[in-house]
Amino acid sequence: MPLVKRIEEKLGKNKLQVLLLSVDLGYGRDAEGAAQSDLKTLQKQDVNWPNVLLPHGFEDCQRTFNLDGYGLTLVGPDGIVRGVDVHPSEVARLLGNLNVNLDEE
Repeated sequence: MPLVKRIEEKLGKNKLQVLLLSVDLGYGRDAEGAAQSDLKTLQKQDVNWPNVLLPHGFEDCQRTFNLDGYGLTLVGPDGIVRGVDVHPSEVARLLGNLNVNLDEE
């Protein structure tokens, strides 16, 4: 989350929208327990991203989004996926070389 938070801060919310896909329900948690756990994490990390609880966890990620696990996925404003399981060093290039320094400050 720290990397994504830095990206959002550098670009601004008008250029980047973050969506968190939660897979907690896929591990036997009930909806309320998963939502409370996710809320705690978001508060601890001081972020206010929308959080979607996927009812079947990673199975939903694989079937619906063709994602195979945790990782950073970048989708452009045109809806085209720019990268999956993106390494931090690739972010600026995949965002269109926006001259963004994402190093820790």
